[in-house]
Amino acid sequence: MDRPVSFIPLRTTDPLEDDFLDVPTTPSSSSSSSKLTRLNGLALVISLQIGSGIFTAPSQVSQHVPNPGSGLLVWLLGGLLVWTGAASFIELGLRVPGNGGIQEYLRTCYGDAWGFLFTFMWCALAKPAANAIISTIFADYLLSSFLETHSPLAVKGLALLCIVGITTVNCLGSTAGAKAANLFLVLKLAALGGVVVIGGVTWAWGYGEGVPLSDDGWFGIPAEEDMVIWSSAGLGNVATALFGALFCYGGWETVGFVLGDMRDPEGDLPVVINGAMATVITGFCLMNAATYVCLPWQVIRGSSTVAVEFARRTLGSWGALAFSVAVSISAMGALNANVFATAKLCVAAAQRTYFPAILANLHVPFAGDEALYLDRKLRFLPAPVRGAVVGFANMTRELRWRRAVPIYALIMNGLMASFYVLIGSFNGLVTFIGLAEYFFFLLSVIGLLVLRQRSGLDPKYRTWTGNPVIFTVVSGLLILRGLLTEPLQGFAIAAAGVLGLAVFYWNSKRNGLPGPSPMTVMMPVP
Repeated sequence: MDRPVSFIPLRTTDPLEDDFLDVPTTPSSSSSSSKLTRLNGLALVISLQIGSGIFTAPSQVSQHVPNPGSGLLVWLLGGLLVWTGAASFIELGLRVPGNGGIQEYLRTCYGDAWGFLFTFMWCALAKPAANAIISTIFADYLLSSFLETHSPLAVKGLALLCIVGITTVNCLGSTAGAKAANLFLVLKLAALGGVVVIGGVTWAWGYGEGVPLSDDGWFGIPAEEDMVIWSSAGLGNVATALFGALFCYGGWETVGFVLGDMRDPEGDLPVVINGAMATVITGFCLMNAATYVCLPWQVIRGSSTVAVEFARRTLGSWGALAFSVAVSISAMGALNANVFATAKLCVAAAQRTYFPAILANLHVPFAGDEALYLDRKLRFLPAPVRGAVVGFANMTRELRWRRAVPIYALIMNGLMASFYVLIGSFNGLVTFIGLAEYFFFLLSVIGLLVLRQRSGLDPKYRTWTGNPVIFTVVSGLLILRGLLTEPLQGFAIAAAGVLGLAVFYWNSKRNGLPGPSPMTVMMPVP
């Protein structure tokens, strides 16, 4: 799952001191030659969906189902659920045109408070936790390149170093270019395709240490397995497994961020989304089937680096090394894009007055006024601390004011991602993210049914009513089951939501209701 979207500030605040950025001021000002074709859009959505999580999540899914056949059903059902949501988002994107995505859907359907709450929860919970997962995948696979076994503490330590390093690089104004992003995509596709091809050849020749050698086959339940799918505990396990699959399918919701850049949205969007979903579901199911053929069931359950174990048993040590390097590099690239995109999301929120103005460098009108501002705001701090903060502001002044690097937002998100690395595990964070994200996906799809009852824009494309209904019912049950299984995570998300709404209403009383900012345009980061 790689789902980065950046919000690019188009100009600095002082026309006398700072240069204007040479980019168009609105999405509509882009020339037709820069618009996304169907093929461009298809490649973009597929690349955002196929993330590093697919190389770790099979273990998490397998831990919560009794056999390989049930695991494949989870991947298939997860993909079909996402497809119903994506089909609903096609119509939503056409009813709420532009590049706003979920934030604009919720603002249009329910008002500013829900748009703010989405942004607050995305920046405080979903995206930093996702960055924590990606950095953990990077660390796990990189350590597997050199060590057959390694401790969880070593993984957390390397994951923290990765976050610090990527955040520092972004603070210096460097981001991965298009060629680097293409390299990361090629590595992910090569690893995914390699597993499918090797697994297919192994199955055709009748080899494999997994299902072909198992007495239980695809749907048999091992004697030592006490999981009953239709029991309360079994349904809870299935919900947890589904969240693992849904995490990997993530990226489908980003369609709203590229809608305004398509040449023919009403004609192209259904083709792009349906084509991407069919491709990704097929790829993920084939990859997991190949894994089940080549690896024993208990090995899959116990390994957090499934791709490495797969390569070691089919290609030998050199294959394991190649897969370790490929996955760790692609994870690092995904983390780089996500760190930058999350910071830009915070900048856009600050420009809408959702977040503190300093995150978007709007706390003072001109760079020269910053010293006086900081002196006034920090007067209650001890002199050494105040001096360190002012010194850091002076040191980063050119980066922030001339090059529009969102340093404060980058640091804030780096700290939050590090916090999730320290306190979370892969399985726990996947469920945590799933609960938070699917709550807003659910509200958005319900909003589609609300918009259909209002007069106004009625696009030519109208998805089958069963799609939003199925997504609403299944997602609602999934969230409810997840909350019953992980009540502490549900309580944390609810507490963060209450805090977010309190911040919104306090901010509204102080500044008035926030409105759209003409200074930003949302653009996808590959």
